[in-house]
Amino acid sequence: MKTSHTTVSKINSFQGSKEYRRERGTGRTMTIVLSCFLGALFLGAKDSGESKLLQAREMLRGEHKDAVRAKQLLLDIVNSDNKTLDPPSLCYAYVYLGYIDDRDGKREEAKAWYKKALEIKDADPVQECAKEGLEKPLTFIRHLDEDASQPNRPNPPEKTLKIGKGYVTMSNPPTDLVTTKFLSLKERQENFDFICDAIDKTYACFDLKAIDWPDVRLRYQKQLDKVKSADDFYILVFHLVNELKDTHSWLNNYQPALLTSGPADLAVDMFDEKPYVISVKPNTEAARAGVKAGSEILEVDGLNVAEKVEQLRSCLPACSSQRAFMHEAYRYLLAGNEGSKVTIKLRWPDGGIKMVALKRTVGLKRNGGIGARAALTCPFELTRQKFVHFARHPSGLGYIWIESFNGREEIADEFDRAITELRDTPGLILDIHDNSGGYGNAQPRIVGRYLQDRTLVSIDYIKNGPGHKDLRREERFFEPKNGDWQYTKPVALLVNVVTGSATDLFACYMRSTGRVTTIGTTTHGNLSGVGAYAVLPCGLVVRISNGYICDDKNMPIECNGNKPDVTVSPSISDFLKGKDPALDKAVALLSKKTSAK
Repeated sequence: MKTSHTTVSKINSFQGSKEYRRERGTGRTMTIVLSCFLGALFLGAKDSGESKLLQAREMLRGEHKDAVRAKQLLLDIVNSDNKTLDPPSLCYAYVYLGYIDDRDGKREEAKAWYKKALEIKDADPVQECAKEGLEKPLTFIRHLDEDASQPNRPNPPEKTLKIGKGYVTMSNPPTDLVTTKFLSLKERQENFDFICDAIDKTYACFDLKAIDWPDVRLRYQKQLDKVKSADDFYILVFHLVNELKDTHSWLNNYQPALLTSGPADLAVDMFDEKPYVISVKPNTEAARAGVKAGSEILEVDGLNVAEKVEQLRSCLPACSSQRAFMHEAYRYLLAGNEGSKVTIKLRWPDGGIKMVALKRTVGLKRNGGIGARAALTCPFELTRQKFVHFARHPSGLGYIWIESFNGREEIADEFDRAITELRDTPGLILDIHDNSGGYGNAQPRIVGRYLQDRTLVSIDYIKNGPGHKDLRREERFFEPKNGDWQYTKPVALLVNVVTGSATDLFACYMRSTGRVTTIGTTTHGNLSGVGAYAVLPCGLVVRISNGYICDDKNMPIECNGNKPDVTVSPSISDFLKGKDPALDKAVALLSKKTSAK
């Protein structure tokens, strides 16, 4: 269908009209919205099917509907004008007919109209409404019922900041919100303005990360003009939130399916800042192609590693530090669309270069960044619990491995059992390698087992106003905990780049006590503290970091991470031989300290 200069003029006129300004309504589902482009075409076609569709739409708008006349027009359209309409317009006619019958209680007749709508080719995204109409009665359409209150719309929680038609809350957001499937041009702008304002007033780390938010907003405003669908809009917001470079700021109820699959049973991880194949499962395509653990990845699909990582940047959620992002990106280096081929240039362990092509068949699941060390077998026997495992190391030192903080007080209970069993050891290795976080409930009790006095463990900054510098400072102190004894012997704390979130917090607390020697590599550095939730008018929920946490010397952990006292970074050779140089270093240092006494 060609668009004349006259039609373009009518489009511009329509966009500025009262009718267009009224287009934005309220609601959570059923959000069929006719585009202003299509509306402008209707205005110039007096007796056409498009004109009849526009008239029917106006008769169905608002509380005082003329459903009888509207239905007659729509029947005339589908019976007489069906060959003159483009597919989306004809699909709208069938959907409106179903809507009229649903509101009149004629469920079977309504379903028949929705089935007709689904038979039309090239009618997306209107057909999504027909699909929903088949699942349950369609009695609310936003652009028709904009003045009606939508049923089951949850009220904003208490303690909220209202911005336009959305709100920001420190409480947990509603869990049943569904993102709107159709957004008009005006609605996209309204939701964009809301999320930009919400982040501007709520996010705590602009100065810490030197983020020029007005510049970011301007850049994305220019991109908004190119957005054509609701899904495109949500992906734009995904990228916008990624500009915060904050692991704890994310889209709560929408995840773009940008990377879906990888080669079967082929794992990749980072050593010496390079990507290596760390495991190949037998009897897979990769194994038959001769791929071996220890092979360095040089190119993927014709791109060198640096180029491939930059390509992945727009597909992966942000990380709070570049080192953590590189670790995550390397794990997804071979990802792509399911069924597609990935071509990999490898440097074999013996130095030879080989190209292999593998099919992407295995679905990917973001799992918090588990590192290569999780695949190592402990060289000594452990007493295993759900979260906290322990043993007496062959050197005589105590060893406690906190595998996860994905529990609450029960983690402290398990830790108490471990520390009691190891009470008489001359020194203790506390291992939080590859622990990517969880909850902090148990940490005051665990840290308290090492304290003899009330101790400053962190300094927290929490947003308390709309300005970027409006932050409240709070000092956090821990007390000695549990029983009549504390563990006062030397302690080594093992960390690496996967150590993040609640585990970054634990490392911060332990370092601040002055009771540990930290060994390994700098942690992830994702410790933004409390979160706020922005609930957009379209139903999208975005988590926004509302604070950040510093150690006892006022050094922010967000971005910076917990830096080790002794840096030890395992090589691919160490991994393939089953060696853990950080553990070995901890044993050597503690043994020296305890023998000196």
